[in-house]
Amino acid sequence: MNLTIGLRLAGVMAAGLMVASCGGGSETPNTQTVRATIVTAPADLQLLCASEAANRFGFEQTSVFATSSAQIEAARYQVELTTGPGTATCVVEESGTIVSLVQV
Repeated sequence: MNLTIGLRLAGVMAAGLMVASCGGGSETPNTQTVRATIVTAPADLQLLCASEAANRFGFEQTSVFATSSAQIEAARYQVELTTGPGTATCVVEESGTIVSLVQV
């Protein structure tokens, strides 16, 4: 009878060790997310760039639109544009002055 109790106890202990090793770890999941903080150009400046690109390069207003933008200096933004058959890059100041506009 002691042998039966000993085997049962050993079985219970082995099962307990298996359960403990499966998921009871003290590791905490990494919940931090790495994100870049990008300041985009205000919508009115993006539209200004798109309008100027359409006028300057001879595209219809409806075929030019901003695809992305980012602040490149304290009061300057770079706006990437799709211009029908290609792309353009516009650098615009916060005041609305277009510094450069080039087809890429």
